[in-house]
Amino acid sequence: MVALSDGSLINFIYRIDGLKSFNAEYRRAKMISWLNEIVAVLPLESILKSKRFVGRPKDLAHIPLLEQTIKSRDATGQD
Repeated sequence: MVALSDGSLINFIYRIDGLKSFNAEYRRAKMISWLNEIVAVLPLESILKSKRFVGRPKDLAHIPLLEQTIKSRDATGQD
């Protein structure tokens, strides 16, 4: 758990199950601005792959939304 400068709490992960090493995945991450901070975000496909691998109920519950988001993004040509 990390507190941002505005007091927002964020859960960061440093081990990603079902994917390549943290460093390898980090190189593929997209840097975005969020709450006036720059954060690294994995591609949705990597997040989906990890959630499938882990298989916890809370991860499995996210899979349909991730799949739908990826499909919609791909259909519109957005990143």
